[in-house]
Amino acid sequence: MRLSERAESALESRTLALSARAASLRAQGRDIVSLLEGEPDLPVPAEVLAATEAALRSGRTRYCASAGLPELRAAWASALAAEGIPARPEGVLVTNGAKQALHGVLQTLCGPGDEVVVLAPYWVTFPEAVKLAGARPVVVETRAGELAVDAIGRALSPATRAVIVNSPNNPTGAVYGQDELRALAELAERRDFWIVSDEAYEALTYDGARHLSPAALGARAAGRTVVLRTLSKSFAMTGYRVGCAAGPEPLIRAAARLHGHTTGSVCTFAQCGALAALALGEAHREAWRAAHQERRDLAHALAARLFAVGKPRGGLFLWADARRRFDGRRPDSERFALSLLEDAGVSVVPGSACGREGFLRLSFSQPEAVLREAYRRVESAL
Repeated sequence: MRLSERAESALESRTLALSARAASLRAQGRDIVSLLEGEPDLPVPAEVLAATEAALRSGRTRYCASAGLPELRAAWASALAAEGIPARPEGVLVTNGAKQALHGVLQTLCGPGDEVVVLAPYWVTFPEAVKLAGARPVVVETRAGELAVDAIGRALSPATRAVIVNSPNNPTGAVYGQDELRALAELAERRDFWIVSDEAYEALTYDGARHLSPAALGARAAGRTVVLRTLSKSFAMTGYRVGCAAGPEPLIRAAARLHGHTTGSVCTFAQCGALAALALGEAHREAWRAAHQERRDLAHALAARLFAVGKPRGGLFLWADARRRFDGRRPDSERFALSLLEDAGVSVVPGSACGREGFLRLSFSQPEAVLREAYRRVESAL
């Protein structure tokens, strides 16, 4: 069968492939504990469910404006403006989660011959999304927790179109500070590239850390930044598939034109639920943050007995150095992860999927009992 070069070059998502293998083992009767997905297991807020049900019952099951419900675009712009990001409704595009926002923005900005800088370790989709846009990912190695602006500068070329930034970071849990982000924004202005800022975990920061978007660093920085947001992590609305891209209005209008030829509007009643989520305010965010910080602390204490692992300042993952546990049967992160799945019934993401060999990405978005059982099994397997 002859397939397109685009389809042939795109690698399967390693997290989805492992999730499928775990599902297959469950179908065979195996009890699998997952430390794989960044999917909060806490319930969707009652206000969101009520708004979704009301929208369904009132008949909001039809198409709406392709770029999103006007009231949702306005609410998201208002929420961003409250963080110091200069946003207007016309500069917000509602998408099917942050993943589609990433694809749409890269499709709008990039083409053949362009380059996009991706920082390793990275979320598995970043380099693939760049390739699907016809551009070339330029991977810059970083130490966990640093933005590495100097290394980014050395990787730039006349073909550089954008740099993807992810804070709080998946997989390391790093939360980038103002000085680092300002240095990157100044570099973007000098060298003429876009900052694509994936902020999927913006509400999940710990120990007093606070998320800062590069778009909040003044008009010049905002003029070169596209912000990607989602409600999946902050409200457990993963199945709703509601995210957004926000940035300079000419760019968002162009992305909206492409969006109109790919999916059209995001599910209308899901957008009504999204409106209710954005209205919940700071009390929800603080409760959500506290609940996940408790899980992070427990997971870190359990994992630190087995691996070299830092305490993440944000996100939903531990980034564990497992190299001292490798052996002849499990000589790398891929085979180590497969061994844990097959032998211990615990699913994890190998660091090689994130561009860094020797590590494991371990989700802590599970209840205490599940986390304790997972690490009991891992310890027994080792």
